[in-house]
Amino acid sequence: MQWGQFMDHDLTQTPQFTITGGCCDGGRFGNVTANPNAECLHIPIPSGDPVYSNVNCMNMIRSTYGPRLDGTMPPHRQQINAITHWIDGSQIYGNNNSTAQLLRDTSSGKGLLAFSVQNGQVLLPTSPSTCADCFVAGDNRVREQPLLTVMHTLWLREHNRVANALYAKFGSSRSDEFYYQEARRIVIAEFQHITYREYLPVILGPEIPVPPLDTRFNPAIFNEFAAAAFRMGHSQLRSFIKLFEADGTARNQSFFLGNSFLTGAFRLLNPKFIDNALRGQLLTPAQSVDECFAPDVTSQLFRTTTALGADLVAINMQRGRDHGLPPYVRARQIALENSGLKPYPPPPPPMTFDDLAPTHSLEVIKSLKAVYKSVEDIDLYIGGVTERPLPGAAVGPTFAYIIAQQFDNLRRTDRFFYANLGQTVSFTPRQFDEIRKVSLARIICDNNDGTITQIQPMAFRRPSRYNMPIPCAKIPEVNFNYY
Repeated sequence: MQWGQFMDHDLTQTPQFTITGGCCDGGRFGNVTANPNAECLHIPIPSGDPVYSNVNCMNMIRSTYGPRLDGTMPPHRQQINAITHWIDGSQIYGNNNSTAQLLRDTSSGKGLLAFSVQNGQVLLPTSPSTCADCFVAGDNRVREQPLLTVMHTLWLREHNRVANALYAKFGSSRSDEFYYQEARRIVIAEFQHITYREYLPVILGPEIPVPPLDTRFNPAIFNEFAAAAFRMGHSQLRSFIKLFEADGTARNQSFFLGNSFLTGAFRLLNPKFIDNALRGQLLTPAQSVDECFAPDVTSQLFRTTTALGADLVAINMQRGRDHGLPPYVRARQIALENSGLKPYPPPPPPMTFDDLAPTHSLEVIKSLKAVYKSVEDIDLYIGGVTERPLPGAAVGPTFAYIIAQQFDNLRRTDRFFYANLGQTVSFTPRQFDEIRKVSLARIICDNNDGTITQIQPMAFRRPSRYNMPIPCAKIPEVNFNYY
């Protein structure tokens, strides 16, 4: 799941309107305010709710929207993506020049990213304050939960490792700008390669063949992807975050996710935390993508000591309605009619609840009948996340199609995509071969705090007889002599 969140923060961020006081009289919860703002889209809470008793309103504010390219307003809202939609490491480097410059350390002349050193560890830089764990990165969601902060730290270290390797080759004969841009170029290629060759096959099943560059496709992020399909990772979250020592024993300082939203980054100040957390992710499987969600995200999201937490599943449904997503059955029909990715043809659209049987369990169908009056009312998020997964995949046919189509478009239209060879901006064939050696296992080996010396080669899968941990020295690595 953690890679999915880190990847999502490279692709999408939907801003919301700013409303003084919110939509509920108690702030995040309460009763509906008198004369609510037009951009309020609060979530009604029924009486007798087992968690949110004595309130009838969960705050939610509508997403902002923008004009057409010609400056005119469309008849229907089109939500704004506040960051670059390319797979370009914007969560590492920033999505605008001012942020990118703030994150750089130009003093060494080596093209490094800025960093802090605390308790002997190289960590993310901190904002100018007295807060030791106020880490900053290319994306302002870096501190949402500590495992995300660990991933950001890993890639900060990787950039600086690559930049130092290039400096060792060329020395002061090249500029700080050269080292920064070349290291950034390599790191983005590594990130793209791991996403397409390791992560997506786990989510979608069989690997997607690399298509040729085709600028006729639209690289923008689909609303169905951002507001529904790629939120499937919320179902993969575990409530209890396990930490493992170097000897493989579970550490007694494991923690609950619900206690760490926006406040858990302090854990990285413990010199053992990053490696113990990485081992925990390598050894602990994600939850299945299905109708089951950890209570940490259904009632404890971003809670404080004095306030209830929000319900992420309810927010996902309401956000989909805010964005005007088609209902599940319509999205499934569209996927079938337009499926250019042959491994992922969804079944025909259902007309009754019972027609869901090929893709949904009888228990899920029973629950859907109890909630929705018509099969055509099913929200895209709910219908998609509850589908049975395709063979060898984590998601069902509708979400598989949407996710595959999105990532297919992204690489078809990106002239800087690492596998698009033969252009002036391309890697040479030899450099490309070196990039193809990289793996998440290698990234972890190169950038942990020294206690992870063995790892399973396929890091997105648990250790098994077919994926036994081996010494890091045996994991292929990139040779920077070709750059």
